[in-house]
This record gives sequence, structure tokens and C-alpha cells, in this order.
Amino acid sequence: MKLVTADGALLERILDHTFPIWNEGLTREAYAQWNAAQQRTRWGRTHLQRLALVDDRGDLLSTAKCYRFDARVDGRALRICGVGAVFTPVERRGHGFASMLLQQLLERERADGIEMASLFSEIGPEFYHRLGFARVALDEVTVGVARKDGAPATLVRAGEERDLPAIAAMHETRSAAVRFSLRRDPSLVQFFLARKRLLAGLSPLGLRQVEFFVVEEGASAVAYAVLSTNANGWTLEEAGDRDPAGARLGALLQVLVAREPSHRTPLIRAWWPRALAVPPQLELTDRTDPRDVFMLCALRDVDLPRTADEVFYWRSDQF
Repeated sequence: MKLVTADGALLERILDHTFPIWNEGLTREAYAQWNAAQQRTRWGRTHLQRLALVDDRGDLLSTAKCYRFDARVDGRALRICGVGAVFTPVERRGHGFASMLLQQLLERERADGIEMASLFSEIGPEFYHRLGFARVALDEVTVGVARKDGAPATLVRAGEERDLPAIAAMHETRSAAVRFSLRRDPSLVQFFLARKRLLAGLSPLGLRQVEFFVVEEGASAVAYAVLSTNANGWTLEEAGDRDPAGARLGALLQVLVAREPSHRTPLIRAWWPRALAVPPQLELTDRTDPRDVFMLCALRDVDLPRTADEVFYWRSDQF
């Protein structure tokens, strides 16, 4: 058995197997396009791989995605891998192939200088606990927005490519005080945004929409928000404000809510980092654990964070 990069016919078999689980409402053709387009982004070309564990005949035993992120732990820069889309075909289950794939993948990453591994588990933490992963708490909340009589006098425009360096700088500043966060350079910010936009664009008409807005002062973005919207409400994928108090972010959300004054305020859910100040116009309620469990594994001598106070993680950062 060996670990290989999945492409060509092998990749198509993997997509055939995983499509029923992770299609997100896409057609099979659109699902393949969505996956391929992510790997063609500037960040994805060098940081994202689809891997497969195959037998001597090249038959698929198990598969996963591997992301390479830059991160910061206790003020120190380090590289981490993200493991996603772990899948074993039904007829291959019960033989430990997923565990073998993960062990080989983690050993490969360790040998290449990667210091930590991360993943989001949809099946609970037990399986990954046995491989050395530990659960890390995150906060999912409802974001309440105080309505005003009319929209706030805040200049809001659609976000553009030129705003990405300012957004990366906001993230670096706001996350500096926590033990663990991703280091989001403009190419990674663009990847997260492109992934959401591609999914919306390839989906059936009206199923979902992605919106990216900034508050501008002096021709520079000083606050921003990325929202996914569907029939159930809004998801605040990520946001930021150059001002520590976050008042411009709060005003931005008030402007967005005020676009349809006759409608009820939509349900807004978010993963809100505890280190980020809650703007005065907002109220966070209904805290729950996210459905997908965030987990970390030390591949070298790294003291792992465990609590929501120690991490800075947006919904966009999920892979």
C-alpha cells in the first residue's frame, strides 16, 4: 500500500464516491468543477492536494485532502497541515485503511517539517482521538443587529481584490493576542472567498449567495464582512475591523440589514472568536458548539490550544 497524489481516473473515482456525501446541492459535473477550481487558485496550486491510499494494483483504499497552512502558536510562526474529506469506499471499510492513510500522511508531513495537524470531524472525536488528535472548542453564536431608523451614515461598497491586503492586516492585528490562529496572507483570504463564491456560482439558481462588503475610509478598507445567504438566513463567514472596538463592522451589518426595512432581521449565525470585541451595535446569543468538531494534533513538540479563548477561527477557515 502506498500514498499517492490523486489525479486522472483515480480522482474521478474518488469524486464518484464522495459526491453523494459532500455534493452541497451541486450536480456531479459542477461538483468536479468546484473541486478542480479550488486547486487552480493561486493559493490552492501550492497548498492543496488530494491524496489516496492505493494497493499494489492501484485500487483505491482510502482518500483525503491535505492543506498546508501557515499559522502562529504562542507568537511563533509554524506550518500546519489540514486534513479534510477523509473517505473510505463502502466495500473497503472495516480494514483500517483510513487509519493507515492518516498515519502515512501525518508521518509524511512530520518528515517535511510540519509541526501540527488539524481537521474538522463530522463523525465525532473518538476515531481521531486514537490517532493523537485533541478537540479544540469554538463558539457558534447568533448575531443580533440593532436596527436604526434608516441606514447608518457609513460608506459601504462591494469588496474587491485590492482590499485583500488590508483584510489580511486586520486579521493579523485582531488575532495577535491569542495563542493560535492561521496566518492569512492575501492569497489565502482570496482562496477562502473564491471557494465560497465558486460554490454559490455552481449551485442551482437561488440556492445560495455570497456577499463581500467593506467599509472604506480614505480609499482603504477599514472594516469588512463576508456573508453566505440562503433561505434559512445568513452565515457571517468572517469579518474584521481596523478599530479594536469594532464600531464600523457593527455599522456595516446595520447597513446590510437596513437594505430591506420591511423584512424581519434575518437569522445570522457565526463562529465568533472570543478575542474579537463585540461591536456596540451587535449582541451575541445562543452559543453552541459547531456541528463539525475542530481538532489538532502535535507532530512535534508543540503545546496545543484547547479552549475557545486560545484560538481565533472564522467559519471561512473551515476546510
